[in-house]
Amino acid sequence: MGIDIKKFMVTGKTEDEHKLIEKIVEGDEQAFSVLFFKYLPVLQIFATKFTKSDDAAEEIIQDAFLRVWLNRDKLVEVENVKAYLYKYVSNECLSYLRRKLKEDKMVDAFTNKQLSSHNNTAEEINLNEITKIIAVAVEKLPEQRKNIYQLSRRDGKSIPEIAEILNISPNTVKNALVISLKSIRLHLNQHGIVFVFPIVCFFFKIK
Repeated sequence: MGIDIKKFMVTGKTEDEHKLIEKIVEGDEQAFSVLFFKYLPVLQIFATKFTKSDDAAEEIIQDAFLRVWLNRDKLVEVENVKAYLYKYVSNECLSYLRRKLKEDKMVDAFTNKQLSSHNNTAEEINLNEITKIIAVAVEKLPEQRKNIYQLSRRDGKSIPEIAEILNISPNTVKNALVISLKSIRLHLNQHGIVFVFPIVCFFFKIK
């Protein structure tokens, strides 16, 4: 017997939710979409209050549901789906705030260094220009390396987390990051940037 999707979206009755979860575990993308849109409103409100940013909340929700989908086999053990989804979104929110705090500190350190080191021509290069140069270098990376780099730097994922998300080994992730960072360094060198800013340290640290 199938799920009455309209009924589920309105009532969210437990028996219908159990049937929905069973279909999701089996890889049913339509069932997963139903779950997504059922809980999207409350989760988005929660994430927006947490981050104070609509854009950040949207990315957090997408990342959280991606992780739920990739780990959908674990849903069979879940008693309270709503609480389970809140946990994923909460973890993504905390990761976002940690990354933002780290980035803010690096920007502050960079600004302070700029103010105290006007005689160093290299340190007068605009932070936005460096970021743009790095972004161009990242875009030139092969698709898998680019995905790994962005998961690491943009999303703050650890090597084991990236390996789990992409279903590859941690060594493959680490090697891809090392190669990617060498390519980015070379690209920076070609633009005459051969020093290390605090912000550049963030891009070149293997986690």
